[in-house]
Amino acid sequence: MIIVIEGVSAAGKTTWASRYAPAVVNETTATPPTADDMSAAQYWSDKHSERWLRGLELERTHDVVCFDTDPLKIHYAWCLWQIGSGSRETWMANVQATRKRISEKQLGFADQVVFLEPPEQIIRLQRADDKARLRRSFETHIRLYGPLRRWYLQLETLSPGSVLFNAHQAQEWTPARLRADRFSLELFDALIATTDRLGW
Repeated sequence: MIIVIEGVSAAGKTTWASRYAPAVVNETTATPPTADDMSAAQYWSDKHSERWLRGLELERTHDVVCFDTDPLKIHYAWCLWQIGSGSRETWMANVQATRKRISEKQLGFADQVVFLEPPEQIIRLQRADDKARLRRSFETHIRLYGPLRRWYLQLETLSPGSVLFNAHQAQEWTPARLRADRFSLELFDALIATTDRLGW
């Protein structure tokens, strides 16, 4: 089972994943070698695909694998567009590169997304208490809170049972189900069409 832990920076994703999963695939942090939209999108789709395939390997051994943030990370470019820090063109470049990876079964939808959404004041306290990470883009991530939730609301609307909201309040957690459509282009296209209509 593939589980994705989502939420803004300092929401508690790493802590949650470490508590509940026998295997964790951490987020990729890197800098694309080019600022060109299509080249950068290809670079990121390659990185996200590497994470996804690593997760599939771990799943065979550990049954349950948690991703610290979604390897299907086209939501990030969309969220930046929503707050005026990105563009639809950049997002669509990421959509194109990601769709190709899904068609090749090199990327896919998680069985469940666990969405952490503590209040902003709690997030700020958690960030202040974490001395190990600088979180240079923290204020931008705080602004992404609303769009990120809207993205996953759309996924849940299109594929009920995909997202567990308010997971930061859960005292216990049990995986929901295996997804039968991890590589569904129909679901992907519906998600893109719906979120595009919500565009900034």
